[in-house]
Amino acid sequence: MFKRSMYYMVTVMVLLCVMLAGCSSGGSAGSADKAANSAMSKSVSFQSNVVTEGAPAAAALADSAETAQKSGSGSGKDFASFSAAEETVSSSGGFTAGDVAAGLNKKLIYHANLNMEVENYEKAQTEVRNRINLARGYILGFTETMSDSEHGGTFVVKVPASGFSSFLDSLEKIKNESLQRSIEGQDVSEEYVDLEARLKAKQLLETQYVEFMKKATKATDLVSFANELGKVQEEIEQIKGRMRYIDQNVLYSTVELRLYQPDESTLNLRKEEPQSLFGRASDALRGTLNALSMGLDWLIIVLAGALPILIGAGLILAVLLWFRRSRRRRREEASLLIREANRSKEEDAYRTAGQSKSRTDGEDKPGDAPQALEPPEDK
Repeated sequence: MFKRSMYYMVTVMVLLCVMLAGCSSGGSAGSADKAANSAMSKSVSFQSNVVTEGAPAAAALADSAETAQKSGSGSGKDFASFSAAEETVSSSGGFTAGDVAAGLNKKLIYHANLNMEVENYEKAQTEVRNRINLARGYILGFTETMSDSEHGGTFVVKVPASGFSSFLDSLEKIKNESLQRSIEGQDVSEEYVDLEARLKAKQLLETQYVEFMKKATKATDLVSFANELGKVQEEIEQIKGRMRYIDQNVLYSTVELRLYQPDESTLNLRKEEPQSLFGRASDALRGTLNALSMGLDWLIIVLAGALPILIGAGLILAVLLWFRRSRRRRREEASLLIREANRSKEEDAYRTAGQSKSRTDGEDKPGDAPQALEPPEDK
């Protein structure tokens, strides 16, 4: 009995899923007898909605789609009427349903970059802020830079897309010496349509999980459905966040403006006439001397910064040299003592050898008899 009740419950849940899937795919279509008629009714319903919003010439296509959906027979007659309506739309001035869909709900994000050289940076900055307020925009970011060559700042501004062009025209009216301008546009319509479709699918899936949770009888099934529902809801929030970001950037365009005022020396160099050969040579020599003096200055600065390190390294090196010299001196003294000792030993040996030789020479040789003296001869 329990197995039979479980079988009935599973069958009912499968039928409920099939019915919900059929409702979501068909939209406003009626009940269909065959799967082919259901697929055709889904396609025709989508084209019917697009053409109804775009142009009156597509009314024939919408009527044909509704007729095909209500009949549900999928006969060749209905399909022929659908083809005839489609040909009617194509022949009406060459404007098809695809063209209508391409022209609706455009999502464009504009971004402009401007580089402006001005005579008075402070005055130009004030004018820019006033024009931002008049355009009902706001400053998203601001950075200011000061150097020897220029004084400037960069504005990142958000202005309504409806007044984007007029705001750029008003910025060009500010007194300037030079102006560089570039505009870029990004079409995010396809991404937005994809996000809408994903959102509808996720919301439908969310509704199904809620219904499953209401009809769940086991705790394990309830926990599983709750986990899946949490994942789906998280994805829904991510999709909504991306759509809000696109809507915000579509409603408000971005303008990046850089204002800068060159230094007087730079302006004077621009205004100066071409110099003679001697003048250019003297400028080159002066530049070389300036570079050498700058290099010498940096060398002195580096040496001054490294002076403590050099002093410490010098002390360590002096200690090492003193230790090495003392060690060498001790070695030399030891070798000198050894040489003197060897020399004294050699002298003693020579002296001993000489004494023994002299003693040997002074003594008579053994076995030699003394010779007798001969008498003198008579004369």
